[in-house]
Amino acid sequence: MSREAQHEEQARLVKAALPGYLAVRETAAAVLIATGKDMGLRLDERDARDLAHAVVEAIHKGAEVRGIAFACDVADMELDAHRRYLLPAAREKANSDDPLARAVLADLEKYVEGAAKLRDELVERLARVGGQWLAERQAVVAVVPMPTPAKGQHRAKAAA
Repeated sequence: MSREAQHEEQARLVKAALPGYLAVRETAAAVLIATGKDMGLRLDERDARDLAHAVVEAIHKGAEVRGIAFACDVADMELDAHRRYLLPAAREKANSDDPLARAVLADLEKYVEGAAKLRDELVERLARVGGQWLAERQAVVAVVPMPTPAKGQHRAKAAA
């Protein structure tokens, strides 16, 4: 198996293993129930699921936007490297009347053009999805602080 085929297979396995939105929500619900029990809270399963849904919803869109921003950063670095290092050297070689160098330059320019289009699509998606996220994020959310137990209360419960 070639190295590229191994990378493709490993990437496919990683993608398949990544939890989906519902799996993340189920995991969050299970963790909230266990943590609630550890803290002495009495959360029924529906309350834990509702709380888990709220938590996952709060972080899901931000994580999606962060992933798109990361893809934009990678595309920017790739384009910068090609424009800064590869294209000037290829243009210099193409000026030497080497037909192979001219063909390589043409292919490289097509590649950079395609990568720039992909980068522009990513930036458009970042602007659209990120704009929605920013609008939702700016909505006023009332947060009720949890009461703090009196000093030593946690130690007394742990000792009991």
